[in-house]
Amino acid sequence: MIRTDESNQTAGVSRPVSLARLLGFLLLPTAALMAGFNGIQQVFVPGQVEAMDPSSKVASLAILTAFAAIGSMIGIPMGGALSDRTRSRFGKRTPWILGLTIISAALMIAMGASNNLVMFGIIYTLLWLAANMYQGALVAILPDRVPEDRRGVASAILGLGPPIGAMIGVNVASHVGPAWGYTFLALGLIVTCVMLVFGAPEASSLTPVKIVETPREKGAGIAGFFEAFREPDFTHAFISRFMLFMAYFTVSGYLFYTLSDYIGIKQIPDGNVPVAVSTLVTITVGVWVVIATFCGWLADKLDRRKLFVGISAVGLAATMVVPVIMPTWNGMVIYSILSGAFIGTYFAVDLAVMSLVLPHKEHEGRDLGILTVATGLPQIMSSVVAGGLITYAGGYPALYLFGAFCALVAGVVVFLIKKVR
Repeated sequence: MIRTDESNQTAGVSRPVSLARLLGFLLLPTAALMAGFNGIQQVFVPGQVEAMDPSSKVASLAILTAFAAIGSMIGIPMGGALSDRTRSRFGKRTPWILGLTIISAALMIAMGASNNLVMFGIIYTLLWLAANMYQGALVAILPDRVPEDRRGVASAILGLGPPIGAMIGVNVASHVGPAWGYTFLALGLIVTCVMLVFGAPEASSLTPVKIVETPREKGAGIAGFFEAFREPDFTHAFISRFMLFMAYFTVSGYLFYTLSDYIGIKQIPDGNVPVAVSTLVTITVGVWVVIATFCGWLADKLDRRKLFVGISAVGLAATMVVPVIMPTWNGMVIYSILSGAFIGTYFAVDLAVMSLVLPHKEHEGRDLGILTVATGLPQIMSSVVAGGLITYAGGYPALYLFGAFCALVAGVVVFLIKKVR
């Protein structure tokens, strides 16, 4: 398609919004969303599943995570694609961001009150669908409103959202019971969303945009939705991101059980698994924030974003061998420090790389959403693969070695991208 109106997205906003202001207000809901994802998935869900089904907790967690990840995989591109086509005086992303925030918050509170495994799984899946539709609309703000030459800086700043959110979410979940913990996470989502909408308002999208369909795109249907995969750089970016997050989710989703069943409660300080998870995540985040801030700036300065992504993926692969050769509490601390360094580097630059391989200006929300599916699809597969590795293929050492292999592949494939240096 050819877009005939290339007006700036921020034109028409009643008062100008500086890049610093936009990124500041965008960082807050990003962190709040990640707080919800991490607090729920790393602490609340494993603990609640164990309480409801202690004898089959690993298999039950794998099944529930798979269904929730399906919701994630559908939700992210759906949120981006629907908001691409939305026309309102409040902009095209804002109506979806507001509505989906309210729905997600309500589902969080319902999850905290659930004590039936089947109902819990249904709410979990619906929450991941709604929250990821919200994420799809939220991340589309980057290509909408940030110039290409500033996306490295933007990526570095927004890359702080996941570690800050993880630290807040896991600490809240570890020290507060599910009922109040879910409520606090829901309130954080609502408050930061309102701050974004009113603090950095979006331009009206009521001005019609003329789109001329090329012969190839007419009647493309479902195939047209995935047309971005015709571009090799887009495909390589998707594969690299998929493999990196396959490594990440395969391991991180079972951190709770790694500590309790592999490292052993006797080796954990005070024998408190939730607090141990919180401690390790806090260590990871502390390193992550320092590294991400520096590496994001340096990658932008050197204009070598692809290089930083590749190095971080290979480094993460080496890091995942640590728990295999050192299955102790000290080994997990070392693992947390190193993974924070390499994951921090990855997140500082990854979003900039993704935004620079988008092939179609008029479908940036949809295509960025599809790239973000590379975080949801691994969740589906990783939960099943992780359960199988733990149960049938050698336990937790096999889990970490599989993660190392996936991270290594991610690092190799990213160097095939030609458009980004």
